[in-house]
Amino acid sequence: MQKCCGEAEQVTNGNLSSSTVGPVFGGVMESPKFSILDDMRQKGKRCRSFAQTMHPNPQFYKYYWWVFWKESTAEGDEFLSENSRLSTSEAMKLVKRLEGEKEPCLLYNNRLPRRGSIFDPASPRWQDAEWAPAFDDDKDDFWQGHK
Repeated sequence: MQKCCGEAEQVTNGNLSSSTVGPVFGGVMESPKFSILDDMRQKGKRCRSFAQTMHPNPQFYKYYWWVFWKESTAEGDEFLSENSRLSTSEAMKLVKRLEGEKEPCLLYNNRLPRRGSIFDPASPRWQDAEWAPAFDDDKDDFWQGHK
């Protein structure tokens, strides 16, 4: 599978919570701030990823993404909300464009279990989970088999 952030500095594969609107990260995570982008630009860094690795079977999980860059309309927790959430295809197109423009970005994601997958919604593990549409019902565009 192609890397989604080119030569990204992978900071963490933190666990995300699907019970919140924005991603909640385990491990080390920097909140999206414009000052971080300025520092990255000065150091010639292009992309810093706080995203977890995508599961190889796209029918199990749907991934939502947040690409923080100089034209983002908010920072911090306000940015990590449904208002800034992108599909996989939208996020990867934006990251590719930013790489071409040599613009730094911070990359975040969250995964939701899909309806109709191997996961049992009646299981205590998934009791409070937010569910994504079944793969066949998902209207988002494809990116390397994911949508």
